[in-house]
Amino acid sequence: FQDIISGIFILVDKSLHVNDIIEIDGKVGKVFEIKLRTSRAVTIDDRVMIIPNHKFMTQSLYNWTQNGNKTTESVDVNVAYGTDVKKVREILITIAKNHPLVLKNQTPDVQFVDFAESSLKFKLLFTISDSFMRNKVKSDLRFSIDSAFKENNIKIPFPQRDIHLFNTKNEG
Repeated sequence: FQDIISGIFILVDKSLHVNDIIEIDGKVGKVFEIKLRTSRAVTIDDRVMIIPNHKFMTQSLYNWTQNGNKTTESVDVNVAYGTDVKKVREILITIAKNHPLVLKNQTPDVQFVDFAESSLKFKLLFTISDSFMRNKVKSDLRFSIDSAFKENNIKIPFPQRDIHLFNTKNEG
């Protein structure tokens, strides 16, 4: 009964539409059917989620497309201390601009996020028109970043620790 009432609310107030990209219970899917009791969405890995409609009323729901299909996404990148930060910025922006799914009318941006313990932290920001493709675009960009960094001798660091061992002799 709760699902049917929720389904009526969804259909009447149009808070959810077919083709909306939603995130609920940590899963992302594109809605393809809304009925009185349940709604159905296909996930990024091509599985069908059957969602009882009351979940839309009782849980937090992220509607990625509520205010349009464009979304700003990001990829975090760390580089070694001593790296030319202007070169990092230039490479990241060029890579984003060259990706076919990154919108050309929205210039990508790079933020210098922090001086971390083992690295300099950057965030590449870019806009896409199909948020359902976000994981593919991010993956493509990471492959390109890795390749460009290797070509330009830019190191992606990993945490390192020095361990000092002391040899003590027991005299007795």
